[in-house]
Amino acid sequence: MTISVTGIGSISSNCKTPNELLDAAVSSSIVTNPIRINTFNGKIEIPVCSIDDNELTDKKFTSFRKLDRTARLAAYAAHNAWIDSGLDKYDIDMNKVAVIIGTSRGPVGKWEETYNRQCAKIKQLPSLAASGTIASISGSISQLINASGPSFTISSTCSSSASAIALGASMVESGNCDAVLVGGVESVINESVINVMRSAGLIGKDSIPDRTCKPFDTNRNGLVVGEGAGFLVLESLAHANKRNFNPLVRIAGWNTGLSQAGKVGVQLSGESFANCIKKSLSMSDLKSTDIDYINAHGTGTKLNDLCESNAINLVDGLSNVPLSSLKPITGHCLGASPALEAILSIKSITNSIAPHTTNLLEQDPKINLNLIKGTALEKSINNVLSTSLGFWGNHASIIFSKIK
Repeated sequence: MTISVTGIGSISSNCKTPNELLDAAVSSSIVTNPIRINTFNGKIEIPVCSIDDNELTDKKFTSFRKLDRTARLAAYAAHNAWIDSGLDKYDIDMNKVAVIIGTSRGPVGKWEETYNRQCAKIKQLPSLAASGTIASISGSISQLINASGPSFTISSTCSSSASAIALGASMVESGNCDAVLVGGVESVINESVINVMRSAGLIGKDSIPDRTCKPFDTNRNGLVVGEGAGFLVLESLAHANKRNFNPLVRIAGWNTGLSQAGKVGVQLSGESFANCIKKSLSMSDLKSTDIDYINAHGTGTKLNDLCESNAINLVDGLSNVPLSSLKPITGHCLGASPALEAILSIKSITNSIAPHTTNLLEQDPKINLNLIKGTALEKSINNVLSTSLGFWGNHASIIFSKIK
């Protein structure tokens, strides 16, 4: 069975649509905003890739106003993906429509609100009993599109939305669902989460804030936290053809896994991650030489970038494929990043262009990859490999292909 993508929707820093996301990646358009947070050493200023609150005031989503920011971001992107697919105007059995959402941290804003109210001895709000659950994200999106099929929120840390895409593709392939709305969302721009990430040495520094995130660069020293949401609508090609709808691309192969590398999950050899990539290639019946572009995880942290490079070099011929990272543009949106990167992969195929890695000035000599530098690469693109990594050794590999 051919699994097709019939709709996409996204929101991220300075980008309200998939087209704007592609344009930002091609033009190196970065918008970071400084936030001041309290630390044990006093207040400090950190750049983040945040979304303007005004983008979330659409009257269509008034029912989401009491939900966590994650659910509101998800509603924006999921609604647009559903409209893009045309299924809102098609008589589909909504009992066979599923919603699967990936997130690393979940509705942390509501958890923080609950904690703060408890510390201040303020009466808890009854609404927090439901809005503070992880399932509030997927449940609210299912209600938004009137879907009555399976609905759940999953977490595999920073590969969460890739896991959601893989699971959704499997559900369509099995015949259990006619359509699956899959994606990811994250909103962790708050003091608690950022302080934890600082303590782990993950947050980058640069005298020029917009240049803080620089994947694969010799001088990389950490990531920039972002927030956002990305969603895809998956159907079988036969189902899309039945309603005379032209899909964007197909998902040719997918695989998820976990390396036994402890809680940080960085297996420096890349062996387990390489096996994951090989399995997705095997499923797709493609060779590494058939891949035209790799949209990499590329966080800009020392170990993560090196692990990913090592993994790709363990797959014969793959290190020669042009590669870039989106994270300087969106920031690291944790569990939502793979979905945003999946959307960029799809736009790369439909627009015949592979964006470069913004802020890459001097390639780390230990990174043996064919990095796209300076300007985007305009070429015919038939197959894109999108890779994801996360804490606890989670990883995922998804291949998007042109429908011929």
